[in-house]
Amino acid sequence: MFGITLLIGITNMQFITTVTQKGQVTIPKSIRNQIGINLNGRVLVKSNNNVVEISPTFDILDLAGTIVPKKMKTIDMARKAMEKHYVRI
Repeated sequence: MFGITLLIGITNMQFITTVTQKGQVTIPKSIRNQIGINLNGRVLVKSNNNVVEISPTFDILDLAGTIVPKKMKTIDMARKAMEKHYVRI
């Protein structure tokens, strides 16, 4: 019988959990909270010598909208800036 060991930095927590017919495993809430797995979050699952490692990952699209430009420019302002620095060869 194999258990699932989740290695989390220096803290080592171990739980025995059941694998469903669909191959699903429940990760205990205390571990999800500690390593930052959110509802509908994505995880990376790696296997090495009968050890399964699960770590949180994210989609680059999760960052959409988090970076705000310093100053919004109108089309006219952008055109003037382009013309000021544009050199025709």
